[in-house]
Amino acid sequence: MRIARIAAGGAVLHARAVGGAAEVGAWVPIEDPYAAFADGRPAADIGEPIAGAEARLLPPAAPTVLVGIAQNRGASERPLPVQAWLKSPRSVVAHGEPVRARRDAGRLVVEAEIAIVIGRDTGDPTAPLLHERNAHEFVLGVTAVDDISYPDRAELDERNFESKGGDGSTPLGPWIDTDASIDDLALALELDGERVRDSSASAMPVPVRESLAYVARWVRLGAGDVVMAGAPLSNHEARPGQTAAVVVGDLRLETPLR
Repeated sequence: MRIARIAAGGAVLHARAVGGAAEVGAWVPIEDPYAAFADGRPAADIGEPIAGAEARLLPPAAPTVLVGIAQNRGASERPLPVQAWLKSPRSVVAHGEPVRARRDAGRLVVEAEIAIVIGRDTGDPTAPLLHERNAHEFVLGVTAVDDISYPDRAELDERNFESKGGDGSTPLGPWIDTDASIDDLALALELDGERVRDSSASAMPVPVRESLAYVARWVRLGAGDVVMAGAPLSNHEARPGQTAAVVVGDLRLETPLR
């Protein structure tokens, strides 16, 4: 199922997509997908279809906790464990929403990443319910994310506050694919329609399952929270005026840079 959050008729709704991956013909309103996930069943339809042109896409999740993963294992003579960091949920924007690049922060880099949308509470971090072997049981689905960055600022700010935390720095969407695998998923980056990076979940130095288990041991995750799985050689410099596209499986997230 492809689950989106849409604005239609003055309301914000969860809806499933009807139509192909390239063009959604209609949206069917559904019940709270997280409540249905907790019950172990697909979300049920609750309304009549809404024409695609009559709805506006919102970010598919509204996380309270947004976690980034630095894929740096093996990058030094002393391999490090999984490295996680927190990013402001206010930085999340929808598919197709223009992002104004900062002119005072140096180089602009776009990073194609797989975003994991958590479906239910992972429990007390001192005794988490989520482990590597059962991580998929806590995942509602995956979506695409562009971790827009300013690497020149990272030389002065190792905690990513300046380099990754600004308004619009986390385009997310366009929807959540509940059928996608978290273990082997194609990942690519395009700029103005040209493929500039190709990778996959299986190419990550730290598998998605291990990253999720690590985060759950330190931070309690809940329904709608998002873990960005990291960028395994999937970033590229960009400039204002270009359009970046993150391709995750059948998902395509486009972000015009202004």
